[in-house]
Amino acid sequence: MYQQRVSFGGIMTKTVGTIMALNALFFIAQQAHPALTGMLALHTNDVFPWRIHTLLTYSILHGSLGHIFFNMLSLYFFAGSLQMYLGARRFLVIYIGSAIAGGLLSLVFTRGYWIVGASASVLGVLTAYAVFFPHSKVLLFFVIPMQIRHFIYLLMAVSVYFSVFGGGGNIAHLAHLGGIIFAFFYCQRWWNLGKTIDELRYRWRRRKFRRIQ
Repeated sequence: MYQQRVSFGGIMTKTVGTIMALNALFFIAQQAHPALTGMLALHTNDVFPWRIHTLLTYSILHGSLGHIFFNMLSLYFFAGSLQMYLGARRFLVIYIGSAIAGGLLSLVFTRGYWIVGASASVLGVLTAYAVFFPHSKVLLFFVIPMQIRHFIYLLMAVSVYFSVFGGGGNIAHLAHLGGIIFAFFYCQRWWNLGKTIDELRYRWRRRKFRRIQ
């Protein structure tokens, strides 16, 4: 059952605080030791077999102060509420799974790119939030009010467009798209085949019942 809203932003859990602190520490380490970026970033030409860890470690690195600031700000607004609703384990599955999915999608369809940033994980969190609280409002460009589900549709459309036609600046749109897709499928529980079949049967029975009425 979908929820209309929860407390918006400002909920700092231990798990979310740890994630934010980890990102901040690695960003500082990048500035002190630039070679760290080369060791942990995702290079789509060089992953298997010795750099497979970069499918996850790229998500704790960032390319600029603005990059990490907006990613962590988004987590601050949404991640705490989502974790309280889902629990720490399911929240971490979404966060980590979205990062890996974003890395894999980038790996399959691009060559010769270096990718860093928690954006795939962050968009996974936002997508999950939109699934469970679709009518919550966000401010597009900090000005235009919009339901978060429509905001995710917009981000997904932008990611698909630039992934297909190119351009879009120095942004890993495929990683964003991978995070969105993973979180959506996970939250719909389509990975649980038995429950998915039961749900489809239930919907089919309801449909037949309505026809009889």
